[in-house]
Amino acid sequence: MNIAANLKAIEQIKSEVLTEVANLYRTLADYDEIADYNAVENSISTIVAMDYILAKHLGITHSTLDSRISELLSLAEENGHALESEFRDMSELRRYIKNRV
Repeated sequence: MNIAANLKAIEQIKSEVLTEVANLYRTLADYDEIADYNAVENSISTIVAMDYILAKHLGITHSTLDSRISELLSLAEENGHALESEFRDMSELRRYIKNRV
């Protein structure tokens, strides 16, 4: 792989992620007024997809990323993270990742 091209891709991906995070925050700031669910879904989907692509360019496979996310979610469950305690978010996402293969 061409190192210079890979570095350029990493910089482009970082820029796209930051731009999309800014778009998401702008949309959420006006969310009560607009209720633009498609814009929120598009922003979050783009951020997640670009993060997986960034990981690939950094030498992290998608399966390794999934495994690490599952490990972090398990730790959050064990440590009583507030979102887990109240909403069961961590365990739900961990089960989803485990079963999607």
